[in-house]
Formats: sequence, C-alpha cells, structure tokens
Amino acid sequence: MTGQEVGFCYPFNITLAASATATNDGKRTDTDSDFLLYGVLIQATSNLFLVQFADANQNVFSSDPVAGFAYFGQGPLPYMFIGEPRVFPPGSQIGVPFIQDTSGFQNIIQIAFVGKKRFLERQAICEPVRYR
Repeated sequence: MTGQEVGFCYPFNITLAASATATNDGKRTDTDSDFLLYGVLIQATSNLFLVQFADANQNVFSSDPVAGFAYFGQGPLPYMFIGEPRVFPPGSQIGVPFIQDTSGFQNIIQIAFVGKKRFLERQAICEPVRYR
C-alpha cells in the first residue's frame, strides 16, 4: 500500500504540582491515519522532571523513567529517537505512563510528539459489478 505522508505534531500538555507524579497518561492519535513518531520537542518551566514514553501496545521506550533534560533537542530541533520511527495505528495512544516533577515547584510541561501522518490509499472491498 502506498500513501501520502504529511509532517504533523501532537502536543501533550500537563501541569505538575511540586514533586507530583502522573501515571497512565498520553495523547490519543487521530483516526484518519497512522502516525509515525520520529522525536519530541519539550518546553517546560523546569527541565527537572522524569518521563517515560510507551508505544500503542504499552511497550516502554526505556527500562526506567529518563530525566526530561535528556530529551531536549538542539535549539529548535527535536530530540530524535534512535532507529526506525515508531508507528501508531489510527486512534491509538502515544503513552506517557510515568511523568514526575523533581524540581520541587509547579512545573508546566509541553511535549510535542513530532512525526508524520501516513494516509493510506483505500482499497476496494469488492470488484465493481459489470453488466453484459
């Protein structure tokens, strides 16, 4: 199957109270296409937080939560995940199973999941009827 790919970003916004933890969160993808996740852009009040990401099947990207500053890209460039893009089927969830503030202050965090929407060509369910 071939299809069109279009750059796209899903923002995940969360406000954590001082030293608070949130679990089993994430961002639902649209139902019109697959989403190929290439990387993340992070903007936060403080880069002192821990985070863990998961794919659509809840397979985590790291064995333990990772310091938020480890995911900061270079200037306006996103942090790119190693290897092939992670594919999220239509309507699935980009998981954030764990995020915790370690700054001791309220932390406003936006994580932009950067990638491409992949629109697949629809396949005919059956052949057209031909009359003789």
